[in-house]
Amino acid sequence: MSDASPPLSLDQLEQRLELMIISVCDLEDLSPGDIDRNEQLIGGELDLNSLDAVEIAATIEYEFGVRIQDLSAAKATFRSVATLAEHIARERGWQL
Repeated sequence: MSDASPPLSLDQLEQRLELMIISVCDLEDLSPGDIDRNEQLIGGELDLNSLDAVEIAATIEYEFGVRIQDLSAAKATFRSVATLAEHIARERGWQL
């Protein structure tokens, strides 16, 4: 599953994640630019909770083929859009 040549830049990946979060978590009143990529996702200003995290994780697995299995690392992975993007890139073997 490793592909050193990513199909997206880090910026594009983060924007795609923002769009996904808006859609999956029913935040339709927001646009991608409204989400600070370093802002805390779960329990932060977006008011996302653990159920939102499960939906985001399922969508990431479907869209990127990346599973978030390690529950002890999940908190760090879901810290922000930026950390989610880094996790996806690392798991896919992308050099961003």
